[in-house]
Amino acid sequence: MNSLIPFICMGLTSLLLQITALRLLLSTFSGNELDIGITFSFWLIYVSLGSYIGQRIRFKYAFIYSFIVIAILSLPTAFAIKSIRTILYLEPGESVSFHFTVLSTAITLLPLCFMIGLQFPLSVSFSGGNNAAGRVYGLEAFGAFTGGILFTFFISSRMNAFELCLVLSLINIVVAVYLSKKKLISITMILPLIFYIGFHKTFSSLSWNGMEISQSAESRYGEIEVIKIREQSSIYTNGHLMFTYPNPQRDEMNAHLPMTLHPSPSNILVIGGSLGILKEFLKYPVDSLDFIELDSKIVEISMQLLNSSREDANAIKDQRVRIIIEDGRRFIKKLNRHAYDLIILNLPQPSTASINRFYTTDFFMETKDVLKRYGMIYLSIPQSTGYIGKRMKIANGSIYNSLKSVFRYVEVTTQEYGGLFASDSVISTEPEILEKRFIQRAIHTKHFNQYIFSDVFSPFNLEYVKKRLGEIKLINTDFRPSAYVYNLMLWAEIHGGGILYNLLSIRFWNILIIFAVYLTCIALISYRKKKRVIFFSIFTTGFSGMSFVLTIILTYQAIYGYIYEMIGILSATFMIGLWIGTLITRNLREPLRILFYMELTTILLSVSSPLLFFKSEFLFYILVFLIGAITGGQFSTANLSMGSSKAGGKLYAMDLIGSFTGSLLSTLLIIPLFGISSALMLIAFIKAFSAFLIRSIYTESFN
Repeated sequence: MNSLIPFICMGLTSLLLQITALRLLLSTFSGNELDIGITFSFWLIYVSLGSYIGQRIRFKYAFIYSFIVIAILSLPTAFAIKSIRTILYLEPGESVSFHFTVLSTAITLLPLCFMIGLQFPLSVSFSGGNNAAGRVYGLEAFGAFTGGILFTFFISSRMNAFELCLVLSLINIVVAVYLSKKKLISITMILPLIFYIGFHKTFSSLSWNGMEISQSAESRYGEIEVIKIREQSSIYTNGHLMFTYPNPQRDEMNAHLPMTLHPSPSNILVIGGSLGILKEFLKYPVDSLDFIELDSKIVEISMQLLNSSREDANAIKDQRVRIIIEDGRRFIKKLNRHAYDLIILNLPQPSTASINRFYTTDFFMETKDVLKRYGMIYLSIPQSTGYIGKRMKIANGSIYNSLKSVFRYVEVTTQEYGGLFASDSVISTEPEILEKRFIQRAIHTKHFNQYIFSDVFSPFNLEYVKKRLGEIKLINTDFRPSAYVYNLMLWAEIHGGGILYNLLSIRFWNILIIFAVYLTCIALISYRKKKRVIFFSIFTTGFSGMSFVLTIILTYQAIYGYIYEMIGILSATFMIGLWIGTLITRNLREPLRILFYMELTTILLSVSSPLLFFKSEFLFYILVFLIGAITGGQFSTANLSMGSSKAGGKLYAMDLIGSFTGSLLSTLLIIPLFGISSALMLIAFIKAFSAFLIRSIYTESFN
């Protein structure tokens, strides 16, 4: 038996390169989770294509040389992704259009992913023996598990993308030397080293359309970049603008407006944004001021920026101020007491799923539990200086309705200011009362003054905004993120993404009709035809496995928020499940019967997940493990059922095509438009059909 090291290295390299590419692409495309599906889709289809072509290669040393080619391609792929914004001449914060998002992802991933796919059938031929495909599949999964663990606990925030790609390149060349027993191959190590030095030097000279990156950091939660223009610095996380410092006008508005609306604010919680806002709250006689931010790197960078202002630097040192490094939702959920008079969401608009989770009914219910009597929450929605467009109206209206479904009283500002206030106590917005209150408190400000209230709360304009937002009946929830979807549609509308816009306009019954026609055709050509049924079963296994994992990832993010840190451990858990699934099923007497029962188990998990597994963080990992074990077990049992080792490459390709389809449909259509529950029901429906076909050939074989 050949050494296990090369096959484990395959999985480790593939997963770490996938995570690296995904994080780089998310950073490039402003942290939009839509690109998770796009990235996985192209990754899988290219790997599938490589796997199919790899079956035809008979070159003796092809498997050995595949490690060298992957080593050579890793760094150029990372550099190509990092160069996308520069090539497109994009301004900081400017979104990439849907067309360029798809095209850029497709071009940059092709060479590397094709080679990774090519490696699998070559490794099966190299390994040989009974059920070689299942054995290699399992070892590759174990390597991926190891890579996920390493990324989460050791690599994330300690190595940047170029450094990680360099290390992986060198490891792959070492494996090639080990397999070939030819030390001369080690000379190829000079290529990744040259690439690393050259790319680092080139990239450091690149700018974001003429604006230099003054700071750059890799945190556990993604990539942070600081763009400085004259005296103002803008902080971007994963390409998405979080805040600008100094920004006194915005800070004063976001602090003094809600502080004036509350009759006696003493305990304040600020979620996210710039630390520069703290000094504005400290102008009041508050008892406590908590500022919460998930990423310690952002806080570290913010503190460095604040050192340029003595007033801001002193505010951080005030004894009433507490800076908390934790996810805002997790912190509020654990609080279990009425602690705050005022909660300020100092966050960008919900244009990504990770930010949208702070604008849902689920979050608003959590904040309601920690607000004191007369407590109030304040948040901002996209502003408009004229006509409110349909998509913006629906996105904003879903947030407004979400607040109304939780709190007794919800007030708005005129549309030029984009503010929402919610409380279980009456909120007074009469300009005369607010002006008098602000004057009595004698707060010194540079930009904010008592005359603003008559404009912010103009009665005629308020009625217009309430009427427009009130016409929307949607609400924004964790499991059905309406605001995020309509922000996506607005983005597509602005950037000419007609294809995406049309896709996001599809109705659920359209999807059902398409699937019904497709499955009917499959039934006609596959019923009681063993090989076709098994291939279809593996297609649905790839579809359900990838759809399930993406559903879990997005649900996990909606509830806990730190998916960029935990994607490695979630992927690792799935992969160890794959490995164990292949181990358990590698020597079965009745593989078809086991394959049928695994189909039924997938259906059961799909139906029960929202009720059983989405209740605690630990159960998320159990669910991911079970899905991995079933996916790995189905691949192995399908391979045994075919009765031919040559079918491994085709099954692998079919598995990847199914994964590609599941990835694309889940993140682009099903989850955003119809919610988590609909995605799980679709998995159950497809797997039920697959189980029916498996049962037909299993019954026939024993009659």
